[in-house]
Amino acid sequence: MPEIEKDFIARLNAKEDKAFRELFRLFYRYLVVYGVRIIKNVEESKDIVQDVFVAVWKSKKEWNSFEGLRSFLYESVKNGCLNYLKHKKQEQAYAEYYLRTTEEAVEETENYEMIREEVLRRVYRLAEELPEGCRKVFLQHLDGKKNEEIAALFKISVETVKSQKKKAINYVRDNLGDIYLLVLFCSL
Repeated sequence: MPEIEKDFIARLNAKEDKAFRELFRLFYRYLVVYGVRIIKNVEESKDIVQDVFVAVWKSKKEWNSFEGLRSFLYESVKNGCLNYLKHKKQEQAYAEYYLRTTEEAVEETENYEMIREEVLRRVYRLAEELPEGCRKVFLQHLDGKKNEEIAALFKISVETVKSQKKKAINYVRDNLGDIYLLVLFCSL
């Protein structure tokens, strides 16, 4: 190894600022171009190369030769670029998965809402067929009111509310057939 390279490596191993500035000047542009050829992105390549220089600065490793140092720099940039590409691929896969599952969830929600609305339409249509007292109690039940609230509203007993509600639910169940389970699922 030429004397000038030995001196440079000794100064670099001694962590001299001037040696690091010289190292940066000697390799930065070439390493960035090397990185760009791998990842096709100038800004990311610059970031990767800067990270490599920071790693050299922080490293406790002592260099034996200029060639070993150069090999380390290029290998580190290559590995940094490959990690970048791997990370980008994972990000893209996640983004595609997220879009796909989001679209499916929206579609499922739209389908659920459509089914729910159809079931509710049928339930309310059947409620209109109930006798007046039974219908009033049932409609209040569908609005989410408790038995005690319905009893107070119509000035009837809680037992009458329960009886009218039971009659209405049985009528709806008998007339909805298979979709009765959807009524339960839709949580009226």
